[in-house]
Amino acid sequence: MDSGMVKSANRVFDLLELFERERRPLRVGEIVDRLGLPQSSASMLLRTLVARGYLEFDAQTRTFCPSVRVSFLCHWTARKHGAGATVHDAMRRLSEETGETVLLGRQSGIMLQYLSVVESRHALRLTAVSGGMRPMHLTAIGIMLMSRMDDDEVGRLIRRYNAERKPGLPAAKLPDTLRDVRQAREQGYYESANLATPGAGVLATLLATPIRGQWLGIGTGGPVARLHARRKQLLPAVLAVARSC
Repeated sequence: MDSGMVKSANRVFDLLELFERERRPLRVGEIVDRLGLPQSSASMLLRTLVARGYLEFDAQTRTFCPSVRVSFLCHWTARKHGAGATVHDAMRRLSEETGETVLLGRQSGIMLQYLSVVESRHALRLTAVSGGMRPMHLTAIGIMLMSRMDDDEVGRLIRRYNAERKPGLPAAKLPDTLRDVRQAREQGYYESANLATPGAGVLATLLATPIRGQWLGIGTGGPVARLHARRKQLLPAVLAVARSC
């Protein structure tokens, strides 16, 4: 191996290329055998990529698989301008139509991870970082994704969050979360206000994908007062984009 190469970076790409060749979820033992890695190094690499949201771990089958986030990285480099519409095109269209920040998110363990963000051009706007993580119950997209779960599943997720949350963070209140999730189920959308960021809100709904039956959430966000005043314009735009994708 070239001495100028970074071993840890090589291992990440070797792992992704292995998944590309196999095209199926893999157990840690298979990864160790095929890549010739020490067990401890492979386990550490896998834990890191799961924590960053680039891999998913299925506890029932004990297998790892690249997450949908991987498919959103640098997709633009292989696509000509004007080619068939993608989720990113829909996000840009929604951003242009509403003028607000547009967010796309997925569940990553007990957290919500933003897959892609198109920021508003308003000086006063909602700001989020692609790849960033937020507690599921503190995001409109997270609440929409939980609306696909039954109440028992929501309860297990919230209890796990409370057990694993970082020191200093307040505990999630299950009755409040269930109330929000039930509202999202009934409406088919959810409007948050001051959940994670004081003064900010998001209008979100669900987006179906062909990727292992997974669902994503898409929403548009901004200052609560502006969102409330423009709900009649923003909500139909978000729902229409979700249907079009």
